[in-house]
Amino acid sequence: MLVALPTPELARLEAVSRYAILDTLPEATFDRVAQLAAQFFRVPVALVNIITTEHSWSKACVGVDLRQMDRQLSFCARTIEQDGVFVSLDLARDPRFVNHPLVGGPGAFRFYAGAPLRTPDGYNIGTLCVLDHAPRAEVTAVEREALMGLAALAVDELELRRARRAAEREAETRQRLVDDLRRATAHAETLAALSALADLDLDPQTLVGSAVALLAQLSPLDWAGLLGEREGQLTVETIWSPSGEAPPPPPFLQAPTRAVEGLLSRAMTWEAPCFLESLLGVSEKPHGAFPPCEWMEEGMRGAVLAPLGQLHGIRYLLVALRREERPWGRAERELFQVASRTITGALLRQDREDHMRREARHDPLTGLENRRSLDELLGADLPPCAVAVLDLDGFKAVNDREGHARGDVLLRLFAGALAAELPPGASLYRLGGDEFVVVRRGVDDRASAEAAVLEQIDAAVATARAAGFHEVAASFGVALWPGEASGPAATLRLADERMYADKRRRSPAIEPSPTGG
Repeated sequence: MLVALPTPELARLEAVSRYAILDTLPEATFDRVAQLAAQFFRVPVALVNIITTEHSWSKACVGVDLRQMDRQLSFCARTIEQDGVFVSLDLARDPRFVNHPLVGGPGAFRFYAGAPLRTPDGYNIGTLCVLDHAPRAEVTAVEREALMGLAALAVDELELRRARRAAEREAETRQRLVDDLRRATAHAETLAALSALADLDLDPQTLVGSAVALLAQLSPLDWAGLLGEREGQLTVETIWSPSGEAPPPPPFLQAPTRAVEGLLSRAMTWEAPCFLESLLGVSEKPHGAFPPCEWMEEGMRGAVLAPLGQLHGIRYLLVALRREERPWGRAERELFQVASRTITGALLRQDREDHMRREARHDPLTGLENRRSLDELLGADLPPCAVAVLDLDGFKAVNDREGHARGDVLLRLFAGALAAELPPGASLYRLGGDEFVVVRRGVDDRASAEAAVLEQIDAAVATARAAGFHEVAASFGVALWPGEASGPAATLRLADERMYADKRRRSPAIEPSPTGG
């Protein structure tokens, strides 16, 4: 049955608790106070006691090894009930203690004097007391004052000790705040650096390796690799290690089992990273887990599988491993999630920009490189080559008679057939409308170049006629660079002029066009 304590006693016990002194080890300062009291009173025993609900607990003991006593048996329980010194000159004759177990018998105590340990806010939390085996005739005023003074010194030490502990706690709190601020700053700087990486046109290996180097400053790692998958074929490459070198991937990734390979392939399609821990299993495993024996045999205790999207038809997955056996923290998870999203976005942007660049350099109807691509070639350091300009005769008649859709079919057929006949080192461009350009590098004889182009044209025209375009033919002209013109662009104009000359021979009424100029 619980007994409600009076309010003053509750407040006194709260004061005891405030000093956090109970069950602590002996301290030299309190031992010295007890020794001074024993010397001053010329007694064998002196104690610094703290009084709790049920016990008297000794912080300092001189002359006796008495660390704890039942409060009902403690002389000090009487002392804390008053503000001054409590004295019993002869315990054996004191009616309050005549039947006390420490008073009767051999080695019993006969004299007691105690002063309360009074806190600055007025609570008696314990005593400084002295005991003797012989009774005393009196306790002088000087002795009483001395005992009160020594008790006050003990309280002063308690206050210093409490203030020191409060200062230490405050310092620890400040240090935690500083550490948290540093971590938050480093975290924010890492996130900003990851964002900046995404704006750079880096290949996937460099991009992911740079991102992992940033992550490893805040999340201890022991190896990181980039896995790629194209048409079911899995490749793995080391992109980061603590040494800065590129050790080979762990064996379980170099030659993955079917279970591991299947997991890695699935992980590339996940929307968020998966975090694995050896003790806790998979922290977030909506899709399965690394078979523990496969990676723990390599000494790894933690892993991250972070999907990164795809580029040029290759799907990528970041695998980061560490040997330290501890859970992935919230900040670490956030960093890897942000890194995964950032890299995925960067690869998506690169893929989109590559597609846009391809579209800008290619003709959407035939898939051939276009006039812009040809201009870039001619504006560069062009090697010796033959430039042929081709024009599809009869194309306008097909458009007029059968419609533009049918004309588009003709252009695609003719372009595809020409491309199929190109020899190594040759490039085919759609110049515009029904005109095409063939550039053959390393050719310095116009007659042989014309013969080769004519052969390609005949094959392409035959393909078009077999598809029902019976009246289709083609005109062409060839010019050599650098032998026949002052520059690559002039070579194209010369080939265009010769193409129109060929067309006039076929149909004299046709006038030249400035297409090549």
